[in-house]
Amino acid sequence: MQDVWQRENTILIWFIIGLLLILIISIAFVILLKLNHKKHLDTEDQIQQLNQQHSQKLQLSSVDIQEKERQRIGSDLHDSVINALNVLFLKSQIGQSENQLVDEIQETIQLTRRISHGLNPPLLDYATLENLIKDLFQQWEAFYAIKFHLDKRASVELTAEQKMHLLRIIQELISNIHKHAQANQIEFHLRLSEKAIAFSLRDNGKGFQAKMKHKGLGLQNIQIRSTILKATGKYKQQSSTGTVFLFVLPQQSIS
Repeated sequence: MQDVWQRENTILIWFIIGLLLILIISIAFVILLKLNHKKHLDTEDQIQQLNQQHSQKLQLSSVDIQEKERQRIGSDLHDSVINALNVLFLKSQIGQSENQLVDEIQETIQLTRRISHGLNPPLLDYATLENLIKDLFQQWEAFYAIKFHLDKRASVELTAEQKMHLLRIIQELISNIHKHAQANQIEFHLRLSEKAIAFSLRDNGKGFQAKMKHKGLGLQNIQIRSTILKATGKYKQQSSTGTVFLFVLPQQSIS
């Protein structure tokens, strides 16, 4: 009888120990779940804070870019259009020939049209991207021999805002060429496909110094607009002659 009683006590003790082990493991599992959940929440909070900080920096940079763009447009109007009109006025006073005056007036009109086009491209809501880009390059045909190549594999629907950002990026690239490259040729390849919108812009100028790639208002503008579009754009390493810029806007960023 005593052996039976001892065996029953042993079984009871092991049963209690087993229950305690199960209870300890369950408590440890719950604690680990809570710690993991808290860590996950902390990570989400950090990601949200980083996104908010990035968004705030982007907004501040955009405001700064817009203000400096206004200043630059004002400078373009003063330095180009107003000076050209003053020269025309003075030449008209000294009796320059009518034909020469007409030619210079037409050049001034073309200059004004180019600045106006930069402010608000015509038919932005209704025109296709490729036609808007072609129209943009036409404003520069007096300065460069331009080759435009279109590889259209699919129709791509963009909002007016997306078209504007793309046009502004290309405008900045052309402006950089005009200011720094000393080029006389521009070659532009545009591909429209179901996967992405991609383009490359190449010039035959004096090249682009690597140390200058991250400086300047124009390059900051390109970077900010690319970020807004969720696209990637970068200068490709070239030899001392010419510069190539590559741009890709994935389809998932367009939808």
